[in-house]
Amino acid sequence: MVKSLVDVDDVLKNLATESVKQGEKLRATVRDITLKALQARELSLAQMKRVLRSVTAGVNVGAAGAKVDVDKVLTDALAGMDQALLKAVQASAIALQRLGLSDGDFEKSKLKKAVDDLDRLEAEFLKTVRQTSDNASEKIKSQWGAILKNANAGGTEAGAHAAATVEAFGQRMQRAMREQRTESARTAHRLGQNFGTLASGVLIGLTEGLHKTASSKHAATKKGSSKRKGAGKSTKSVAASKKRSKR
Repeated sequence: MVKSLVDVDDVLKNLATESVKQGEKLRATVRDITLKALQARELSLAQMKRVLRSVTAGVNVGAAGAKVDVDKVLTDALAGMDQALLKAVQASAIALQRLGLSDGDFEKSKLKKAVDDLDRLEAEFLKTVRQTSDNASEKIKSQWGAILKNANAGGTEAGAHAAATVEAFGQRMQRAMREQRTESARTAHRLGQNFGTLASGVLIGLTEGLHKTASSKHAATKKGSSKRKGAGKSTKSVAASKKRSKR
């Protein structure tokens, strides 16, 4: 598997070298070979950097071995890679829009990593080109130094679009959080209303039960009083009868 990846990288490097030697429409050619290489891999920052290393190394070899305007070759090559990365960023932006926000811990999610990669893309792009050029001739290295300095100052198309994508995603996250808080408040309000209704119903039930208990006690007391009165009357009647008999 590793051997296969190495072969792919070597093929990509050779394609970049040949594109410099041909000298026609270098920017478009570098863009196309970079795009094809990105399409064949997972669209992650690590794979992007691997492609950029191979393309840059191939351009360096081509620029050193051909009678060309080195400054123009390197400028066009950087622009071609930038255009390819721009397409990759646009694809990532569409993917982020289509994906729902993470239901779990965003800080630990793959979505968070993708956004972080976009945020670092421009810095890693220029850093990768610079590091790859450390192995080139002094002339090539010097030319790259000037070109990359300008790129750092003015920025890249891919970097600008990546920053805009990250900002838009951040705004989307904030909206989602506000909506979630609003929905939570609505849910709490509904639960509060339901609780009040439920509690009122329980209170009515308890009150009715209390009234029934009081009524039962009152009825029992009244009945007992009636029995005692009846017993008293009977006792008085018996005493009166006895008195009459003695007479």
